[in-house]
Amino acid sequence: MVTFSLTTISIILSIGVNALLVILKLVIGFLFNSISLIADGFDSILDLVTAGFAGVGERISKKPADSSHPFGHHKFQFVFSLAIALTLFISSYFIASESIDRLRASTQLTFNYLILAAAIISFFGKMIMSLILVRIGKKINSPVIIANAKNYRTDAFASVFVCIAFLGANFNVWWLDPVCAFIIVALILVTGFDIVKTSLPELLDKGPTEEIVDKLKKIVLTPEEVMEVHVIRLRSVLGTYTGDFHILVDPKLSILEAHEISEGVKGKLENTGLFKDIIIHIEPFTPKESLEGE
Repeated sequence: MVTFSLTTISIILSIGVNALLVILKLVIGFLFNSISLIADGFDSILDLVTAGFAGVGERISKKPADSSHPFGHHKFQFVFSLAIALTLFISSYFIASESIDRLRASTQLTFNYLILAAAIISFFGKMIMSLILVRIGKKINSPVIIANAKNYRTDAFASVFVCIAFLGANFNVWWLDPVCAFIIVALILVTGFDIVKTSLPELLDKGPTEEIVDKLKKIVLTPEEVMEVHVIRLRSVLGTYTGDFHILVDPKLSILEAHEISEGVKGKLENTGLFKDIIIHIEPFTPKESLEGE
């Protein structure tokens, strides 16, 4: 019996649904001259591309560490998330340009109920996809799949403005179609910047919050032999923190005793699920070392 991973399921779902929506939106959009629906259709074409980015990024990021990437490949997820954001920005430019041309030309949208049907189908299709992918992304801790899900949520609300443009055509309000396309562009840009805001700090090794540092200190200082902790350097890795720090211990301890204490501290930290691959540097607790820590 053939079984599929959650990643594979998310890719198949994204590509399959988007392919159907692309055909539906573009055929009806060009047939009845709806720039808002055409904009929505081209956004779905980009969704096909981003689904590919999501799949490739997820697979590469799961590769084990090797000599070329001793810390693993997890950051590839954020690289591909930024690629998704870039495609959103590019699509926004072309859609906005076409909308401006249509406003200048006072292009009238052809009224047809197929436009409304396409928008409604797109709304529910994208909302269902977004909800499914968010659950999958959170379950397997995949930022790139979650980024893709956010994109689909934006697409769903974009379809609402296609419906508004349709109503405008019904009442001969010709400018509603390009204006709604502009609103769709704004939604796409918001999603793109949201993805950048989430992914870029991870690529730049953003440090922990004070709350995380306080939790680390509380655990590290639990053994009475640990007098001080300093030079804490941590970075985020898919919801956990890795890095190193120094602990100052009783100088009378043997190397073996100090090592056992540091290993015990490391085990307690990693058992919380917040920390991973922690490196602890052991120093004797002396006035000189303590002052350096300050």
